[in-house]
Amino acid sequence: MNFAAREWDFIVIGAGSAGATVAARLSENAAWYVLLLEAGGNPSPLSLIPALVEQGLTSRITNWHYLGEPDPTLNNRRLTWAAGRAVGGSSAINGMVFGRGLPSDYAAWQAAGNANWGWENMLPAFKKLETWTGPPHATRGTTGPIHVRPFTETESACESTMQALINAGTPYVDDYCAGITTGIGRTQASQKHGFRHGTARAYLRPARHRPNLRILRHCRADRLTLTGNRCTGVEIFHRGTSQKLRARREIILAAGAIGTPKLLLLSGIGGEKSLAPHAIQVIHELPGVGQNFNDHVNIKISAFVSTKTYNTARRFPTALRHAARLALTGTGPASSPANHVQAFVKTDSSLPHADIQIQLMPFGFGTEAEMRQNGFTAVISPTAPRARGTITLRDDNPASPPVITMPMLSEADDIATLTRGCDLTLAALAAGPAKTHNARLYAPAAPLADKSAWLAFMRATAALNWHPTSTCRMGPNPQTGAVVDQTLAVHGLTGLSIADASIMPSVTAGNTNAPTIAIAERAATFIAARAA
Repeated sequence: MNFAAREWDFIVIGAGSAGATVAARLSENAAWYVLLLEAGGNPSPLSLIPALVEQGLTSRITNWHYLGEPDPTLNNRRLTWAAGRAVGGSSAINGMVFGRGLPSDYAAWQAAGNANWGWENMLPAFKKLETWTGPPHATRGTTGPIHVRPFTETESACESTMQALINAGTPYVDDYCAGITTGIGRTQASQKHGFRHGTARAYLRPARHRPNLRILRHCRADRLTLTGNRCTGVEIFHRGTSQKLRARREIILAAGAIGTPKLLLLSGIGGEKSLAPHAIQVIHELPGVGQNFNDHVNIKISAFVSTKTYNTARRFPTALRHAARLALTGTGPASSPANHVQAFVKTDSSLPHADIQIQLMPFGFGTEAEMRQNGFTAVISPTAPRARGTITLRDDNPASPPVITMPMLSEADDIATLTRGCDLTLAALAAGPAKTHNARLYAPAAPLADKSAWLAFMRATAALNWHPTSTCRMGPNPQTGAVVDQTLAVHGLTGLSIADASIMPSVTAGNTNAPTIAIAERAATFIAARAA
């Protein structure tokens, strides 16, 4: 098919969590021709097996592996951002943990000038995207594309730590997605019959036979084309040649919080400070493009335990037995999401809502020798990190990776929150698995005595939750850094919308895949209303 010869109604750039959702929803109208562009190919069938999540995260084929600049707040270490590079995007390689965030996240979005983006506004989109297979609840959807289930086979050391946190005052909740301010509960997973259920299978597979929807894989979007203040198309690189594609109604950017600002800047849409070093003419001034980069930093605390955990479950022939159980029943360790317990905890009882997230994982991280022993891990993150970074261009070549500058531990409030969270977690380990599972710390090697010791440990070991957001943030005023309005249309341009996590004014608490899909659901509704 000659994709350049046809004028499409909509061109969606990026077939990931957001793009797959938008394209599937818009193509429900048989009168609209929708083209979905994807830089990668189809994900491996093995990606459906939850236990093989590490393969997707380490693959250079299905993961962009964006490399950050040396971070002076982390001893000049360079962190790598995972981002899906396949149909389904990050929903094809992530840990399948499902979370909506906290109502306070969306209240912060409203306070930033987005009145129609509160929890009550997001809830219909959350319900629309899911089929919840847990106990019925008024806040949960029952007919949506993404199947979500509670994972109830909690590993015993994780269970012991959860009970210790409950005893210390964090309330147990049956459903942490139901609008809590604080609470701890068993992880929910984007799975169907125990297998990964990302947007490729949930949204695109049912739509694949629609004659008005086409997916162009292995296609790099190089630049947007503008006529005056209207976006009319996109220049792509496919099979060794450049082509120009045209859209009658809209171009929708869904390349993610790193890819979307990069494409805008390459197209001359951004601030003079970002474009001038690369001799790119400012076509449309939007100084907020690539600014406000926000993500969750994490600190891992790992311990050896005397009971069997998933470190040994991976060994042959045990792994073969677990694979058979997954195939036959959809259960067992091979169906496990990345963590077993989600906790949203207040480190100070006077706080209005949780300020840290603790994820309890059924395996220990570390060296190869450490990974051969039974262990488990607690991952501590601030729910609302203050640190901000930037996405800028390396040069004017679309094939070049962007420059990611993100000082993860640059904010004193984040460091203080993490320190309190680590102290709280160590107390839970001492009260729980240290007594029930003979837990012995190995990362850190022993409890740390003071703030300076914790800070040194953080600078040496802090990592990412891979939740990049906020680089094209939503807000009312482009002069103060907003890139899109409340309907996700790019300020000052027609025919161009953004429908991914880059529009978040700030990152949501916990895992960001479900909020990203909800954003895309709302984007499809706004775009369809404009086109009607």
